[in-house]
Amino acid sequence: MARHVVAVTMVLTSLVSFVRTAEASDDVAQVAAATGVDEQDLRGAVNTVGVSPREYLQHEGVLPPPGEHASQAAGTTLPSRLPAVASPRIECIVHYESGGDPNAYNRSSGAAGLGQFLLGTWLSTPQGRAGLSRYDPAAARAAMAWMLSQGRAREWVPVQKGLC
Repeated sequence: MARHVVAVTMVLTSLVSFVRTAEASDDVAQVAAATGVDEQDLRGAVNTVGVSPREYLQHEGVLPPPGEHASQAAGTTLPSRLPAVASPRIECIVHYESGGDPNAYNRSSGAAGLGQFLLGTWLSTPQGRAGLSRYDPAAARAAMAWMLSQGRAREWVPVQKGLC
């Protein structure tokens, strides 16, 4: 009897997992279509980070956080809770990484914003952990300043090449 219970539990667990995967797959397509985001990029980001498509796009500032109106999302920069940080080194990195465009996005690597942050790198900063967007110029500069203060300058190619 116990073996049958274990077997049935395993089959049900597999079925539930399959259904959730199918639902998540459909949700990615639906969310991508509704927001105008590339479905393949969104699917890759969701699979890499392990959150729902809506959570990911809320974190990136494409969708408003729960409870905010849609007019505060797509195409607008969320207000920063941090003052802008500027230094010659930060501005040099910004120049080489994004050309000063806070909306810069590298389709091949997924790097985004002024500092061309990969999502994992961004989430390792206080600004990323606070839920700020990589596209927020003040948050990006603050995260860059924090990374520089932590000895993480060599994570940027212009620094590795001795340009900044």
